[in-house]
Amino acid sequence: MNLCREVAEKLLKFRDGELAEIEEPFIREHLQYCPSCLDLLNGYDEVCDVLHRLKPVGMPPGIMDRCKEKMRRVLAGEDPLEDDLGSCCE
Repeated sequence: MNLCREVAEKLLKFRDGELAEIEEPFIREHLQYCPSCLDLLNGYDEVCDVLHRLKPVGMPPGIMDRCKEKMRRVLAGEDPLEDDLGSCCE
């Protein structure tokens, strides 16, 4: 596996402090020498900062119930899963 790909797959857990402690030094060292992976980590930081500043938006009435019902039917084999679940949110 490509080293950068391996690091990239672990960056979010690293950023959130959820990475196994034994793996952290490897990631830290890699970030010192790889500007591409460091840029990716900085991008994650920026996205997370923006997301934390967003105000919560309430879900329109009835959508959650319709989506739950759609998933119940799909899981029961009563309804095929469509490419998107837009039909439950209409």
